[in-house]
Amino acid sequence: MKISKTRFMNYIRCPRYCALDEVYMEKDRAVIAFDDNAELEQIISLENKNKIEEIKGKMYSKTDDDKLEVEDTQMEVMLPFYDKIEFLAAKAIKDKFSGEVIYSNNTYEQKRFSFLDEGFEFYCFLDGYQEDDKTIRIFEVKATTSLKFTSIDFKNDDGEKVSIFERTADDIYMLLEDLKIPTNNKYDAKVKKLQKRLDAVGRYIYDISYQRFVIENSLDKPKNIKYYLVVLNADYLFDGKTDAKGEPIYENDIVSFFDVTSITEKMVDKITKDAYIVKRYINQMNGSEYPLGDYCQRNDRRQCFFYPICYEKVPNLNSIFTYINGHHGFKEQDGTKHDRFELLNSGYLKATDIPFEWLNREDNQIQRNVIDSKQVYINKEKIKAGLALLKYPIYHLDFETFPAPLPRFIGEKAYSQSLFQFSIHVENKPGEIDKDTDNYSFLASNHTDQREKLIQKMLEVIKDDDGTVLVYNQSFEKKRLEEMAEIFPQYGKQINKIIERIFDLMHLIKGNTKLYESLGFNESDAKSLNYYHEDLNGSYSIKKVLPIFSNLSYENLDVANGTEALVAYARFPEMEEAEFEKTYNDLLEYCKQDTWAMVLILNELRQLVN
Repeated sequence: MKISKTRFMNYIRCPRYCALDEVYMEKDRAVIAFDDNAELEQIISLENKNKIEEIKGKMYSKTDDDKLEVEDTQMEVMLPFYDKIEFLAAKAIKDKFSGEVIYSNNTYEQKRFSFLDEGFEFYCFLDGYQEDDKTIRIFEVKATTSLKFTSIDFKNDDGEKVSIFERTADDIYMLLEDLKIPTNNKYDAKVKKLQKRLDAVGRYIYDISYQRFVIENSLDKPKNIKYYLVVLNADYLFDGKTDAKGEPIYENDIVSFFDVTSITEKMVDKITKDAYIVKRYINQMNGSEYPLGDYCQRNDRRQCFFYPICYEKVPNLNSIFTYINGHHGFKEQDGTKHDRFELLNSGYLKATDIPFEWLNREDNQIQRNVIDSKQVYINKEKIKAGLALLKYPIYHLDFETFPAPLPRFIGEKAYSQSLFQFSIHVENKPGEIDKDTDNYSFLASNHTDQREKLIQKMLEVIKDDDGTVLVYNQSFEKKRLEEMAEIFPQYGKQINKIIERIFDLMHLIKGNTKLYESLGFNESDAKSLNYYHEDLNGSYSIKKVLPIFSNLSYENLDVANGTEALVAYARFPEMEEAEFEKTYNDLLEYCKQDTWAMVLILNELRQLVN
């Protein structure tokens, strides 16, 4: 059997994965049995598909708990960005280091290594390979940003917070220990966490450590080998320069280099042991149930492919995962603490399986009472106090953005949420509003920079009055407005006034401690939920809230969710006129529905408390 990095990462999860994968891939076995290249093509295809997982992982809607659905169309839209990132990384590698560089965004053409071990052939495919007389350099390109690494900090002996990485004069980030900079046990703890496969950053270290494991078992007399992660530079600010075709021109510092040679050396023994485990799992082919755990990577971009099978007994509604902040565990009265997976594997599947006395958080007690009683929980006094803060006219505002992995326009960074659309419903008095005549919108008609036009149009609609600007999840809209104020300082004063008037509709439903303490509520009341319905299932995303407060449906819309919206916009340049006009109008309707949804939710809240 041929084992690539992606297959290795999946097989090390648990023994059941191998057996399930064997069944799933059975349709290809007949071909592979007679064609060894077919299996190689199979794992290359798997590697290609896995390449853009980081980009897909950035596709979030406006609430953190509400990830956009991943669809094939989204993958098609994102793949050119990944290809471009690999090209930019390759150019930077060539310019920084001497010697021959082998690179390709096509896995078939990449430098590859493999070695045979007890009938298993371990493979790795390299994003970049550079060799000179003395040194081999291995480059793994990741579509994440440098901030993910540089933000890992610790308190040094002077009490200052410093990053565990430091950039050298050669513009290469290295661990402090490699630069002989004094560290302490707090630093050691952060580096140790970085060696964990399931850690948000450790996964990247594990990836390239697997590459090292294969390479060093493939070479008889290896030269000095250096290992680098190449990621997008979080501090790179695009200056707006384009070529004759209007394509952005990026400098080499669009990417950052992290020398991970020393930490991958520490990981080789771990990978070797994991390789032994993987071989054992494959030989045993045990498809029986296996305890659930963090390795399932639930709700993560690397969630196990066979999650639906292993979690089929866990109810979709009001499971143990329903409890807000349940990842902190549950505690018995004697202090004994239980992890969610520990309880899950012991048969505690439903929210009601947890003894009430183990619910130490007030929000969880509220949830449980709602589930048991089937009665909605509502704190009318808090909602009334929040509603009293609203000033008319209310401007219901929603933005649509394209989370471009590479900056498209001047002033943007990697993964900037690039504004291309807004919808505003203007409500002059409570309930005095029409879905169509009181709606104002803007949608960029192509991929040229139309952000200034968008801002101008928005400022025409949102008057310079005291009216509340209502949004759902204010951190998203506030951040976009702050970015626009910085990029277009001529509108900064007006935009900042709008920011000051923003109110978060979610605060009326879920609550907000700081807000309600400022309104005179005691700490306990201020911290607790304002509203809970069992159909929320522990989430306050607008997708969960809307069906409870209205009969509004997106099912009849041709653009029906955030994924379809960003894909539709991304495909504008390739559309014929008729398709473009229809898609353009579909996008207008979708965004209009988003702000109308806010209108309906607000109106229902008024009626509930009055």
